[in-house]
Amino acid sequence: MIIDRVKSFGINTEYAIIKPNWVSNRPGEFTEPEILDDLLTALPDQKKIVIESYTPWRGPRNSALERASNLTDGKAMRDEYKQRDEQFLVDTGIGAILTKHQVEYLNVTDTVWDGQCVDATAIQQIVEAAGGTIHNQELCRFVPQRLFDLRDRATLISLGKIKVEEGIPTIIVSMSVKNLFGLIPHPSRRKPYHGNNHERIPQAIRDVYTIYTSLFGHSLWIAEGIKSWIKNYCQPDQQIIKDQNLLFVGPSGPIVDADACRAINVDPKRVPYLRLIR
Repeated sequence: MIIDRVKSFGINTEYAIIKPNWVSNRPGEFTEPEILDDLLTALPDQKKIVIESYTPWRGPRNSALERASNLTDGKAMRDEYKQRDEQFLVDTGIGAILTKHQVEYLNVTDTVWDGQCVDATAIQQIVEAAGGTIHNQELCRFVPQRLFDLRDRATLISLGKIKVEEGIPTIIVSMSVKNLFGLIPHPSRRKPYHGNNHERIPQAIRDVYTIYTSLFGHSLWIAEGIKSWIKNYCQPDQQIIKDQNLLFVGPSGPIVDADACRAINVDPKRVPYLRLIR
């Protein structure tokens, strides 16, 4: 299903840089290995890099990891994050898919902790030259040098899962554009990127989207609920909807997400991050 759709866009860059959705190892909360396998199969001629950041939810509940919302506190538990990440790849079968397709895995949190990011001034200049503005200036410090060096030779692909949270007005949905929120390297991103009642999330999404679309001239956006998608994502009555084969693909993230919203009876005009992106 994904293979033919992605091939139809004729990606011909040397690299494909893919951001999947790996929040936790709970069903419906991560890009299934079969979906990632199909996407990678659709890119036979590209060198492939998968990018993600650490979260405290890839494994059993650990309150100490969840409290480490900032980079300084999180670094003190770096070994635990790394072990959980490695186990996540094993438990989900995703690691085998990365090996099968000879994929390089780049963890954004690690690159920040290792000091392997681009100077913020260079990012700001590129964003401004593209006509963009950034509210959270700190985010300009978090672009990995590896990605920056490949920006003219790569297509950025956001492989987002469809998640719906209409009970939180500042979120409403998580799709291909919000998927880039996961490139903020803070392990839980609660401070300062959620705020009270998640009020800061829309602006943070817009900023990360602005940075990466300013850097990458080639991009492809995917919102999928092929094997599963979620209603009431952040609530106790979470519902996992299976096998509906929902797939939306295109060169514009906001258009892809708006189309996906309409398909599941959500008004895209209600989605705060879509209202912020022009």
